[in-house]
Amino acid sequence: MPKLLLEVDHVGHVYQTPEREIEALKDVSFQIEEGEFVSLVGPSGCGKSTLLAIAAGLEHPTYGEVRIDGKPITAPTTEIGFMPQKDQLFSWRNIRSNITLGLEIQRKGPEFYRKAEEMMEKYGLRDVGRMRPDQLSGGMRQRCSLIRTLVTDPRFLLLDEAFSALDYQTRVAVSVDIHTIIRNEHKTALLVTHDISESLMLSDRVIVLTRRPGKVKAIHELSALKNIPPMERLEHEAFGSMIKDIWGELEVHE
Repeated sequence: MPKLLLEVDHVGHVYQTPEREIEALKDVSFQIEEGEFVSLVGPSGCGKSTLLAIAAGLEHPTYGEVRIDGKPITAPTTEIGFMPQKDQLFSWRNIRSNITLGLEIQRKGPEFYRKAEEMMEKYGLRDVGRMRPDQLSGGMRQRCSLIRTLVTDPRFLLLDEAFSALDYQTRVAVSVDIHTIIRNEHKTALLVTHDISESLMLSDRVIVLTRRPGKVKAIHELSALKNIPPMERLEHEAFGSMIKDIWGELEVHE
C-alpha cells in the first residue's frame, strides 16, 4: 500500500505590500503518496510558487502547515530537494564541483561523493565533469541541476517551472529526460508548471488552483494515461479532452 509522504493541510498565505495585504493562498489541502509525480497548475499569480516555497521551508504559511512524513516543515530540510526555474550553476566551478556543492555545504561523507560519481556516469555527465556550465547546452545544464539536487538523497523533490527557460523543442526533450531520471531514482516529486501539456505528459495527478487567492479547484487522476511513456501520451485519445478540461478550469478567459 502506498505511503503518504507530503501533506498540505489547509494552507493559507497573506503577504504585505506597501499598499495593502494580498491573500496569495486560501485553505489549500492535498496529499502526495510516496513515488508519485504530481503537477500543480494554475493562472499566473495564483500562488503556485509561493506554495512551493512554503513546502521547501523557505516561507512560513499564515495558517495551516505542510508536513513530510507527518513532520511539519518549518525550515529547509535535507529531506526535500528544490530545483528552481534557472539551473543556478556557478560559472567559476566545473560541472563536477557544481554537482557536489550540496555535499560540501551539508558536509556529507565520502559515500555521497562516490554516489555522485556513479550518478554522473549513469546519466552521461562523466565526460563533461571538467567543463564549465557555459560550455553546455541548456538541456545538459538542467540535467546537471537535477543530479546536484539528487546526490544529497532527498526524499521529495520540488520543481519550480524547471523547464520554462528552454525553447519548446528542448523543453519537451529535457522534461522527459528529467522525468525518466526521477522515476529511475524512485523519487517523489511536485512540479509547478503553467504548461498543461507538460503536466499531462509527466504526471500521475494534476492539481488545478484557482485565480488568486489560490484554492484547489480540481484534482485530476490521470488513470487513462497511467503507465504510458510521456511522449506516447501525446497520441492518446484522452489527451486532448484533458487539456480542454483543465484549460476551462484555469479561468484565464473569464
